Amino acid sequence: MKKNKILKCYLSKIRSKSTRIISCKNVSFKLKSLILSGLVFVTLNSCQKAEGPGGSSAITGNLSGRTYVYENNNEEQEVTSITIPNGNNIEDGEYFLLNTPEGGTLYYIWFKWDNGLAPEPNLSGRVGIQITYNFNQSNTTIAQNIADEILYVANENYELSVNNDIVTVTNIESGEVTDSEEFSQNITVDISNQGKNNSAGETTFVEGPIVDERVYLIYGNETFYSEDTRTDMNGNYQFRDLNRGNYTVFAYTWDTLNPENTPIVKSVKITIAEKREVVQAPNLFIYQ
Repeated sequence: MKKNKILKCYLSKIRSKSTRIISCKNVSFKLKSLILSGLVFVTLNSCQKAEGPGGSSAITGNLSGRTYVYENNNEEQEVTSITIPNGNNIEDGEYFLLNTPEGGTLYYIWFKWDNGLAPEPNLSGRVGIQITYNFNQSNTTIAQNIADEILYVANENYELSVNNDIVTVTNIESGEVTDSEEFSQNITVDISNQGKNNSAGETTFVEGPIVDERVYLIYGNETFYSEDTRTDMNGNYQFRDLNRGNYTVFAYTWDTLNPENTPIVKSVKITIAEKREVVQAPNLFIYQ
C-alpha cells in the first residue's frame, strides 16, 4: 500500500514538472514569434523609400510662357557738320561750340594762329580745345587737325569723321542736345540730325516654349528645392530616377501686376504612385 502511494506521489511530481516545461516552451515560442514579427515590421518599413533619388520613376513636363519685348527705338544721337575754310579765311581767336546731352561736358573749339596774339576765350563751364593753324594751310588740312584734336580731348563723348573740308561730329550718347553754334564769319555749323531723349517705346510680346529656363523640383515637404534642370529647345524638361511619393515642380515668373518687383513662384503638385512610372506634370506658364 505504501508503495502505491509513493508511486502516485512520484508520478504527480513528474506531471507537474512536465507541465511547467511545456508552459515555458509556449512562452518562449510566443516571445520568439513577437520578436520575429517586430523584425519583419521594421524590415518592411525600412524598405519603404521616401521622396527623392534612387528610384526608377520620372517626372516630365513643359514650360511655356509670354516674353515681353520693350522697344525704345526713338532715341537718336545728335550729329553736327562743320564746314572749314582755308587758313587765310579764319580769324585768330575765332571759335565754335560743341555740346553733349544734359549733364555732359561742354566744349569750345578755338583757333590759334601760330603768330597770332588773340587770347583764349576761356568760356565759363566749358573745356577749351585749341586748334593751331597758319594762313597757308588748306581747309582739308585744318579739318583733319580739328578732328584729331577733338578725339584727343573728348573721345569719350564724340565720334568723328572727315570728308574733305567737312568735319562730322556724332554724339556717342543719345538724347537732346543744345545745338552747336559758331562764332565766326566763315566757319559753318549745321545740325545734320537732332538728338532725341529715350522715351517709352512700344511693348510687344511673343508666346511659346521657354527655352533654356531653370525648372526646380522639391521632394515631399522639404522647404528648399532639391534639384533643378533646364528646358530644351521645345520647353520640355525631365527629372529622372525618382522614388514614389509627392513632389512639387516650380519655375519663376514675373508678377504682371507688380512688374518692378522680384519674380514669384509658379508651381504644380505631382504624385508618383508606382515604380517605373513616368508622370506628366501639368504645364507651367510663366511671364518674362
